[in-house]
Amino acid sequence: MEFDNVGLRYGAGVEALTDLSSLAGLAFPVYGWIILALIPLAVTALAMLMARFTVISALKKML
Repeated sequence: MEFDNVGLRYGAGVEALTDLSSLAGLAFPVYGWIILALIPLAVTALAMLMARFTVISALKKML
């Protein structure tokens, strides 16, 4: 089976796809992990603020 149609080099087999030694240099520094942890928290906080704004705006229109 050839992998040319999915963008891999000619002759790349399953061994090349499962070799994790090439991923060793991709480790995050400490600040990378902190940012990665803060992103979902920031999105959650923004969603909560937008939900509160929407509910308060709707209640003001009702009254």
